[in-house]
Amino acid sequence: MGWRGFRFGGALGLGVVVVAAPLVAACGGGASYEDWAATDGAAGRINLDDVQEAFKDSKSATDFERRVNEIYEGDGLVLIRARQDGQTLTLEGWEDLNGDTTINESDDDQLFSIVKGANDEYDLNGYHGNGYYHSHFGAGDFLFTYLLISSLSGPRYYYSTPTTRGAEMRSQRTSYRNSSAYSGQTQRNASYNSRQASFAGSRYQQSRGNVSSNRSSYQSAQRSSGAFQTSNTISRSSSVRSSSSGSSGGFGGGGAMRVRGRTARGF
Repeated sequence: MGWRGFRFGGALGLGVVVVAAPLVAACGGGASYEDWAATDGAAGRINLDDVQEAFKDSKSATDFERRVNEIYEGDGLVLIRARQDGQTLTLEGWEDLNGDTTINESDDDQLFSIVKGANDEYDLNGYHGNGYYHSHFGAGDFLFTYLLISSLSGPRYYYSTPTTRGAEMRSQRTSYRNSSAYSGQTQRNASYNSRQASFAGSRYQQSRGNVSSNRSSYQSAQRSSGAFQTSNTISRSSSVRSSSSGSSGGFGGGGAMRVRGRTARGF
């Protein structure tokens, strides 16, 4: 179908799961590549319960973009795009792995989609590391309603995060991550992971290791270049990379990170 642009009228494991306090995933070379790669942000995992609430509460695309980037713990921005195809409305969230503030399916990583069908009900699905997640919820005056009201292009609409919003979004995210609110969000993310591990069982365990080819390439580039060492993403891992026999590895709780028998409390 032909997509046309529009503007907005206003602002617009199973194993063991450990809930840990916010941690610096990698800073100044203090953490290894394995430490960084184990974090939710590096692996493209996101709290989709909070994404669903953001979708219900947002009154504009910019509201939703801001809130999703507060929830997500990765280094890249989360970009969105929305389109209409007949009676079906679809909104997607992608991490901008190459940093150009444009969704490129050959480079970036899809995190989730929200689809509104002809029955005015919604499906939220996760992708790749979030592939265990599916939520179905009923009709309401959610974000799609405001997108349609704001559309200037008739019954078919298309939206994608403008490249011009990149600097503003990065500035907003930096301010948020330097606030106490982000500490609370990462604790919510940890609790979410604990719930999903119990609820989704083996599907959760299997999906969390299912990175896309684009993310795999991104991780490899980070490793070979050493760029992960300058990551200032604050994160924590909710999965312990150890067997039930109790071998050490993964991340511990209470604000400390236990990796291969050592504990790091700061960098």
